[in-house]
Amino acid sequence: MISCRIALIVAVATFGGLAARAGIAQNPELPEAPGKAQTLTACTQCHGVDVLLAQRRTHDEWLEVVSRMVGNGASLTDQEYEAVVSYLSKNLARAEGPAAPVTH
Repeated sequence: MISCRIALIVAVATFGGLAARAGIAQNPELPEAPGKAQTLTACTQCHGVDVLLAQRRTHDEWLEVVSRMVGNGASLTDQEYEAVVSYLSKNLARAEGPAAPVTH
């Protein structure tokens, strides 16, 4: 578990440095869409928006990730869970190909 946290810290630090060099906004925002508020409330308790924006997953992969985060302590009602998964699936989808490792 400690190695996962260290890897996450390194990934966030690396992404932040790359983003700064690439001219990506330092205060990134999630796209406006239904479910954004629930996603921000649930996910930013432990993650910055930049971490979310760096993730691109399919619907099934987002189901897995959000379920894992609930298992790690994220508090979501069934309705909020569905809203978050739907939001992430529609707004942070990835093209077909290998998925990035699940973080956290």
